[in-house]
Amino acid sequence: MMNHLITFARLFPVLVFCLAISLMTSCEKESFAPAPTSNLVEYSDLAEAEYAPKDKAYIQAPAFTFEIQKNYCTLEGVNLNVIIDQPENYTFKWAIDGNHGGHNSYTPGCVCGNSATVFITRLSDGMSLRQAIELPDCGVDYE
Repeated sequence: MMNHLITFARLFPVLVFCLAISLMTSCEKESFAPAPTSNLVEYSDLAEAEYAPKDKAYIQAPAFTFEIQKNYCTLEGVNLNVIIDQPENYTFKWAIDGNHGGHNSYTPGCVCGNSATVFITRLSDGMSLRQAIELPDCGVDYE
């Protein structure tokens, strides 16, 4: 009989502790109610937004902007450089006349030919943009 009393004496504080934790947890759950949702609606394209009710707002993900700076070289070709805010947040890939042209924000030296294309990807969300630019011909005689 004594063993049962000792076991119950040890079990009683554990039960009280579990009951107290369960009551605290149930009270905390109510405090984490989800925030009310916004009335704004995201549409997949502008055509869908055009025919939507006018009281709903159209949200478009902001695109990043950049500029390609062109510096003419002394002998032939141009050196291209991407001007963009916080370039460390993007990856770059150049294609010069369809051939690999590097992974920097600038071209590797002076380039010439038909066209150069830069592919820029934002690291935070994977959004990519590209822009092509015409290049001067190679071996042009200026005489």
